[in-house]
Formats: sequence, structure tokens, C-alpha cells
Amino acid sequence: ASHRLRPVIARRGLQADAQSPSARTRHPRCGVLGTSLHVNQPIDAPSRLGFNCTIAVITALYGGYDTLHSYSRSFQARLGRQEREHGVHTCWFAFVDAASVPDLSASEIAQAKAAFNTTALDGGSWVQSGGWNLVMLPEGQMTATLPEHNQLRSRLPKMMAHCVLAHAKTMLYIDAKLHLSEPKSLWTMVEQLKPASLWTIQARGDGPGSAWLAPRHPYRSSVRDELVCLYLSGIISERAFAQLRAYHADGFPSELSEYAGGPGLVEGEWHARDLQAAESTALANEWFDEWWRWREHNTRDQISFIYAAWRMGFLPPQNQTQGNRSAVAQPQPRSSGLKGFAHFRPHLSVTAAVKSCDAQPEAWSCYLMRYADLGRILHGRTAARRHFIRYGFNEKRTCQCDGTAGPALISRNTHNRARASAGTENALLASRFASME
Repeated sequence: ASHRLRPVIARRGLQADAQSPSARTRHPRCGVLGTSLHVNQPIDAPSRLGFNCTIAVITALYGGYDTLHSYSRSFQARLGRQEREHGVHTCWFAFVDAASVPDLSASEIAQAKAAFNTTALDGGSWVQSGGWNLVMLPEGQMTATLPEHNQLRSRLPKMMAHCVLAHAKTMLYIDAKLHLSEPKSLWTMVEQLKPASLWTIQARGDGPGSAWLAPRHPYRSSVRDELVCLYLSGIISERAFAQLRAYHADGFPSELSEYAGGPGLVEGEWHARDLQAAESTALANEWFDEWWRWREHNTRDQISFIYAAWRMGFLPPQNQTQGNRSAVAQPQPRSSGLKGFAHFRPHLSVTAAVKSCDAQPEAWSCYLMRYADLGRILHGRTAARRHFIRYGFNEKRTCQCDGTAGPALISRNTHNRARASAGTENALLASRFASME
């Protein structure tokens, strides 16, 4: 286990800059987390890392329900070369407990648990495993006494990692069940943010960039369809429908897809943020508050996220549609220059997009499953492929199962994709939401 104990500064062979950038002030809203997500010295402090981190990569895993992916030395070497080319440094943090890294020795676990509370003088280097800096925080009172506390606990770094990051300019969160296919995936996943002075890569797209990026959901295109599928799959109970009824009362158009002018649906497996944008922190805080409000009804977080973005007026103008109900609070339209939320959109030619989808066995099935309007009228791989070439690409639809429409950026450590039959979904929709229409 000695290779895991080398401090980050030794692995990188880098020295901290003589003048590190000033740290961001911890947001007052972070105080609600108590000791559940609190460190003495930010996790990305140059005194800890030995360098100034530009992009922080975050994951979380508690209770040992999955396996923390170990990035090979070859992957880390390629990443280091690309960092030097782009003039940036990345830092990787996994929020874990001892059950999730069973190969650590008792002394390594003790060192990892002690690292969260350190001073600028003693540094406090992280214990490492597979390229990750392991952050072992004591479980606070917020989640310790709750059912499914490990699942709830993993949501805190996902939503509120800005509370422990003070130096990195950009953050990429990925679920522990995922891993990056190649180091270059990282740049593709964050470049659309276009944060100021981040790197030498030429940013793509028009406008000021975005404060937050997330991929579209690979199978479903509306919040309502997602809730129904979760219920039919046994992941949530009927109590979760109270959340959607409340959102409907507020005017939230849960039945509308992104392509129909509605809020659509994100895949919660990964997202990227511009940590320098105030909108990023505001959306994260609102997302956490909304998810925590409904935690006893629905522990999933995609629905609360897209509602929070809609409520704050952070969706693109064409997706900020008001529902056909008397709203309690009208969301404010997104103003010009506001860096809000955007769906991830890699820049590809139709030829390159088709080639990448042809290389994935399930891609064209995912294409028909994702878009209900197509799944009802098209059947088979050939029909799906033809539609994408003629219409889908120009309509900004995606054909990859990870929602990127381009070369696979991520790989999955486990497969947990439940999908109910369309007939059953429609029957339940008709009965469950009759009172909402």
C-alpha cells in the first residue's frame, strides 16, 4: 500500500506557486451542514497539494455499495501531459468512508481521517488511492440518524462541494459508479463552461458561457416521465408524487420536454460548474435546500435540481416556459449575460456523431428510448439512425447512452438501468396525474 501514501506533491513533482491565488470565502449557507461537510483548511489548499489546483474532480461513495474506480498509472501520466499542454492542474477528491476503500490499512485509514482537520503550517497531505485524494469526514448529525443515511450522505459533496473548495476555478462531479474513459474526456466535459482565464483551449459556442453543465437524460425527456419510471421500478414510493404536485401548484411544467420548450430532464451522473460564477453557488445552495425539503419523500435529486434551475430563472430562455396553471411564483426570465444552466453540447459533425454512435451497441436503442415521440413511430436501428442523420442532429438530439452525442466520455462500473413498459407508464400517467391537468 506504500504507493497510495505518497503525498500529492511527490506524485506531481510540482512546487506550489510562490503566490497562490486568494481563496474564496466560504458561503454562509454552508453553515447549515454543520460538521457533515466541514474541513479545517479547504481540501484544494495549495499548502495541502503543493500546487495551485485549477480543476477539482469530485466523487462520493459511502457504505461500500460500489467500488471506487482506480485510475491506472498510464491514465495519470497521460493526464499529467495534457495538463502541461493546457497549462492547468487538476486535483481529484473522493469523499469516502472506510467501508468503501477496504484495501486500506488501519494506519492509512487513521491518517485519512485525520487529514480533514489540519492547519496551513502542517500541510495535511491526503492519503491516495488510484489517483484519488481520500477525504474521510466524520458523519455529522445531519444524516447519521436517517434511513438510507449513506445515500443521503453522498449527496452532500455532490451538491455542496463548493463549501470545501476555495481555490479551484472549475469543478467536475462524477458518480462513483462512473469513470472517465480517457483523460481528454475531462476537457470536453468542462470546456463549454468557458470560465475566465481557465486555460488555453479555445472555448466553444457563443455567449458568456454557463455556470453549470449537465448531460441530458439518456432515456427520458421530462420530469414527469422520470418520476413515473422511478415509481414503477420500485425506487421511490407513492409519497414522491407529493413533490410533483407541489411543483405543479407552483406552475412547473413537468410534462414538457426540453424540445417542447419545457425544462426537460438532466442525467444526474455528472455535472460541471464554474466555481467563480455566483450563479453556480446560488444554484447549488437552492438545489440542496429543495432536495433536503423532500428527502423523506424522494431521495433522488434530478427532479429537485431542474425545478431549482427553473425556479431561479437559470434555464435557457427557450426552456423557461411557465406551466398552464396559476403559479404561486413566476420564475424570472434569464437575463442577457447571466451565466445559468445549460445542457452539455459537444461540438461534432453529423458524420463524427454517427460514427461514435455506431461504435456503441446500445446507442440507437437509447436514441428511441430517450425521445418518446420517436419511440412511438420508429422501430429498429436503421430507422433510428436514418432519423438522426436527416433530422435529429440538426434538432440537437443525442444518440449516445451517456447523453453526449459524441465519443463516450464516461464508462460505468455497474449497470442499473430500469425501464418500465410504455403501456404501463401511460396507464399510470393517466391515473396519477389526472388531478393535475
